[in-house]
Formats: sequence, structure tokens, C-alpha cells
Amino acid sequence: MLVSLSRAMLALAFAAGMSCCFITAVAAQSLKKMTLVQMHPIMGIGEEVFLYAVPKRLGYFAAEGLDLDIQNSQTGMISAQVLQSNNAQVGTTAAAAVMTVREQGADLVSFFNLKRNAGTFLVVLKDSPIQKLEDLKGKTVGAPSFGAGGGLALKQNLNEIGITPDQYTGISTGAGPSAIAALRSGQIDALVMWDAMLGAAENTGLALRVVNIPLEDRMVGTTLATRKSFASTNTKELAGYCRAMTKGLVFTTANRAAAIRMFWDEFPTTKPATLDDPTALKHSVHIMDRFLEKALQDQPEGARLGEFIKANWENTHAAYVKLGTLKGAEAATDSYTEQVLAACNDFDRAAIVAQANSMGR
Repeated sequence: MLVSLSRAMLALAFAAGMSCCFITAVAAQSLKKMTLVQMHPIMGIGEEVFLYAVPKRLGYFAAEGLDLDIQNSQTGMISAQVLQSNNAQVGTTAAAAVMTVREQGADLVSFFNLKRNAGTFLVVLKDSPIQKLEDLKGKTVGAPSFGAGGGLALKQNLNEIGITPDQYTGISTGAGPSAIAALRSGQIDALVMWDAMLGAAENTGLALRVVNIPLEDRMVGTTLATRKSFASTNTKELAGYCRAMTKGLVFTTANRAAAIRMFWDEFPTTKPATLDDPTALKHSVHIMDRFLEKALQDQPEGARLGEFIKANWENTHAAYVKLGTLKGAEAATDSYTEQVLAACNDFDRAAIVAQANSMGR
């Protein structure tokens, strides 16, 4: 009798275990697969921390019924093309790229304003006499490129205040250590760099001072985009991704250190191999600080995240029409949609902040 009961209990336990495994397998199979494409080629501290690593590690994607993959591309234009070809369903890109491919017949739209400022800085050595853009007349200025991004914004801003390209020397320095070395040695007087590049330079101990590029405050920063047709037929999935990602942003803002550790767990090769853990974490948190400084610039307390700033979209559109990059065939506001913004923000922020605060720093 005891033997029979034992066998029966074992059978029930086995059946329960198989049932559990079956349910887990079914749940895994039922997750909707989506791909996120990024507009830069290398994984590093920046938006990928909260766009992907944090929501994946904390189960935010799974809670929305999603299985996310991530891939990189070279530029915002390439990521826009990847989205339009349906090789990815959501992705980071530039507003100008969205506008450009739309004029070519694509149906891309931005659904979340990822950065309220483009995140580029003009920097000088701390003891430099340069205090404002007008002081660049007769100086040598470096930038990764003067045909796009912060370099282009600086060029346009200088033109606005009456300083033409023949009144300063512009050098395309790229974005690597050699650009910073050129500033340090005095080969250039000022350098345009983006947030992560600035944070990394400061982590070396280089004392820098930021000179404001006012035009940057009037332009669109990095944006999240999708195809309009995908947004129409997969609204639930798009809203679910956006909500999970926005939770990731709130978490990261509340506890950058915990978010970065999750990022390293997800992408181990991004963790600095030559630094001890406390120093690596300190440096990475500083880079994240620089990113969020511009991404959330002038974000109203308690307001929805990802809101579009209409004037900035119109300014960006007008600037690229003037450059000849855009024909101006449609309104700037056609390039974005607020379709899922309410759903993106539909969660308990206090609960996410509490979760973040419960983890180590």
C-alpha cells in the first residue's frame, strides 16, 4: 500500500513538474518577438541601458508579452532604413532621418521623444578664454563631422550670429581619443562632442568647460521610431514595448549604478576590463549622468516622458529644408505620432522608483 502511495505521489509530482515545464514552454512560445535597432555601431553606456538591458533583466518586456532582440547600425539614416524594411520593428534614429525617408515614400513615424536635447556639447579646456560662441572667431574648432549632428548645429549657429566658415577653422577630428588629445595639446581650441564622449574624457581627469550651443536647445534629439503601418496593426505590442522601456528609464534615473550592473550582465564585454569594479562603476555612472542631463533637459516634474516638443520638430524641419536635405513636402508634425504616449506612461512610477531604491548602489 505504502509503495503504491509513493508511486502515486511520484507520478503526481512528475506530472506537475511536466505541466509546469509545459506551461513555461507555452508562455515562452507565446511571447511576441520584436527587434530594436540602434543608430550607432557599438554597445555602450547610453540609451541601450534602459531601452533594452534594464527592462529585459527585470522582466518588463516579458510582462508585456514581448521577447526583444537588439542590433546595432552605423547611423540614424541606416537604422531608419532597417525599420522601413521591417528588419526591426522599433529603433533609435534622428528626426531628420525620419523626415528624409518619409519624403522618399516611407511611412516611418517617431512615437517617443527619447532625448529632449541632442546631447552634444562644445567643450574647451577649463582655462580657455573662450566663453561663448562669438569667441570662436579666428579659432580652430574640431568636431566628429560638420555635416551632421552637433558639428552641423554649431556651424549653423555660428552662421546665425554672423560668423561664417571662413572666419574660423573647422577640422573633422572623428570621435576617438585622438580628438581629445588634439584639444588637450592645443591643436584645436574647442571640440564638439556628445554626452558619452564628454563623460569618458572627464573620467580621464581632463578638466573641461562646456560652452552652450543655443541652437541645440531648439532642435530634436534622438527619437524612437517605427513604421506607421506597424503601429496601426500592432498597437498593443508597440505600447507594451514603450511602457517597458519607459519603466526602464524611470528605474535608471532612480538608480544608475544598479542599471549599469544589469547592462554589464547583459553585455559583459562592455564592462571596462582595465579598471577595478568601483572605479568602472563610478566612471560609467558619470557617463550615464551626462546622457540623462541632456535627455531629460527641462523635463517637467511629473509630466509624461517622451513628449514631443512641436517647436523643435518645426525648427529641425526648417533647418534641413534650408540646407536642401529636405524638400519640405509635408509638415514637421507628420513625422511623429502621440498614439501610444499615454500607454507608455501608464504605470506606477513610485513603484518602479521603490524597486530601484531597493537595489544596491
